Amino acid sequence: MSSRPRSASRASRAPSRQARERELVAQARAVSLPSQVDVAVVGGGAAGLAAAITAAEVGAHVVVVERSLECGRSILATGGGRCNLANTRLSAERYRHPGFVSAVCGERFLADVLGFFSASGLAVAEEEGGRLYPVTREASSVREVLVARALRAGVTLACGREVTAVTQSTRGFALELTPAFGDGGKGHLGARAIVIATGGGSGSLAGCLGLPVVPPRPVLCPLACEGLDFPALDGRRTRVSAALVRGGETIAREAGELLFRPYGISGIVSFDLSRNALPGDCVVLDLLPEVDAHTAQELAMRGGTAGLLDGSVAAQLKRQGGTPEDVVRRAKSVKLLVKGTADEKRAQVMAGGIDVTALDVSTLECQGVPGTFASGEAVDVDGACGGYNLAWAWKSGMVAGLSAARHAGGKRRD
Repeated sequence: MSSRPRSASRASRAPSRQARERELVAQARAVSLPSQVDVAVVGGGAAGLAAAITAAEVGAHVVVVERSLECGRSILATGGGRCNLANTRLSAERYRHPGFVSAVCGERFLADVLGFFSASGLAVAEEEGGRLYPVTREASSVREVLVARALRAGVTLACGREVTAVTQSTRGFALELTPAFGDGGKGHLGARAIVIATGGGSGSLAGCLGLPVVPPRPVLCPLACEGLDFPALDGRRTRVSAALVRGGETIAREAGELLFRPYGISGIVSFDLSRNALPGDCVVLDLLPEVDAHTAQELAMRGGTAGLLDGSVAAQLKRQGGTPEDVVRRAKSVKLLVKGTADEKRAQVMAGGIDVTALDVSTLECQGVPGTFASGEAVDVDGACGGYNLAWAWKSGMVAGLSAARHAGGKRRD
């Protein structure tokens, strides 16, 4: 029997992170870029891969320029590593600028997204709330099938490069590329059309082209609040219904699981409210959403709060005194003052981006800059938790990619 340590054996089988990075750098350097392409997709995430695949499969010569050493890395972090890629209940009303989203995505929004993944060879499964995942429940499956499909379609994946300047030229656009791996000179790429798919914070590229941009801000993240002793509740979970109130007017409602944190509230309810919440707003929680007020009062008279509320939550509400019936009455309307968003580094989405009023809803072409198209988080569109944001990325990428290919085809004929 070998005396070789088990940990050493595992290490010998799997390359270290440093070795993997060296391998990826070597692969990035080895990519030979053409001087001119039909479509340059800037950003190799969800929207960028969808755009590149769609454009290439209708005959366009496509290069994806990705700052990271791999395309699709952002996909790996979605859905807790499982990739909640869409939702069976897709509705434009769950997005910012619903009219714009409806016009872009059309009546076949879900069917188009599912068809795209079926053509990629991915099987999909549904979970609670209509959430759709790969049957493997691994985000890497989504990334792998998309990268493989892009390569089959002839897409060049130019990773480890950043677009540092873009100017309009007689043949479309001239892109300046700077290696992200620290050495080598700047490169140049000509393109008849560009798809901006750089995710949140795409203002610099849009700025180079003179496009109007809504400042980015993190959303789908926790909310810092006042109104309870949050450190004493840290880690407690409960189902709630919640209303976001501003100036006496309810501007949003959500229901689901809420997680108390030392700074305030987290969980899906908080994430969805964060899309609209501003400092000074009020979040009103019903901590007994599945029990009507009359029934809650009767049950509290019979057995106190133990059969209705988490003990730590009940203790908070008991501080104001009164009977168990008073406590459950307060539980039906707990008011929290919003101080702002929290834990923003882990925000799932960045709101903001290219102003939707600057985009053609049928093509996602940027008005005033012919040949430039936008998709995904690069556009000022964000949706609720549950697969909505990735669904927008796939569909908008498909629309932008097809439109860019058609534009480039017309340029070739000219």
